[in-house]
Amino acid sequence: MGKRYFAIYWIWIITCLCPLRGAAQQVVKPLKNEFQFSTGLNSYLAFEFEPSYSYRLLKNIGIVGSIRAVTEVVENLHYDLVGGLTYQWRISRKEKAAVLLFRPALRFKFPLVSDCLFITMEPGLLINPIPDETLEFASINTETFEIPSNYKTVKNKGGRVFFYEVKNYLALTVDNWSLLAGYNLSTYDLYSGRRNIVIEGDLLNKHLTSKKAFCHTGFIGIGYSF
Repeated sequence: MGKRYFAIYWIWIITCLCPLRGAAQQVVKPLKNEFQFSTGLNSYLAFEFEPSYSYRLLKNIGIVGSIRAVTEVVENLHYDLVGGLTYQWRISRKEKAAVLLFRPALRFKFPLVSDCLFITMEPGLLINPIPDETLEFASINTETFEIPSNYKTVKNKGGRVFFYEVKNYLALTVDNWSLLAGYNLSTYDLYSGRRNIVIEGDLLNKHLTSKKAFCHTGFIGIGYSF
């Protein structure tokens, strides 16, 4: 009889512990990886698109790597350079300024409202692997406007490779998905790769949008964590 009660006692203990074990197994592990896609407009009136990947190292600290495509929304039309009485040098193809940047950064992420609204700051670098552009110019006859026969191809010198940036945004999170809205502040110069081009002593920089002390960008985006 005693052995029977002893067996019933252990069956009861195991039955009580099983739900606790199941609950422990259901604890959600923190999500460490995130993909984001964002798009925005900067103060050079250039469109930006950026896919990024981040990895959480500690509770509020992570690292980020991304590729950012930047292109003018409207072609810059101020490309008429030095000339003489009957000719003027002009860029032969009014190409939009466009560049592909790499962005390594640190991430600092903090909750504002429970686990649904976060504020994030990402200080980092913008790296331009091709800092100097090569542009083609044509000598235009300003009297007859004939098809030009004289061309010059000139490569810029002294374009910047590195720029500093701080990316800031709010993220509204539901399950694994996030909606993003934010603002970037950087030292980026869209025309750095062509400012020092010279044609017959005329510096192209004089015909471009002035370099800004800081480049401002507003953006929105979406993220997925896993």
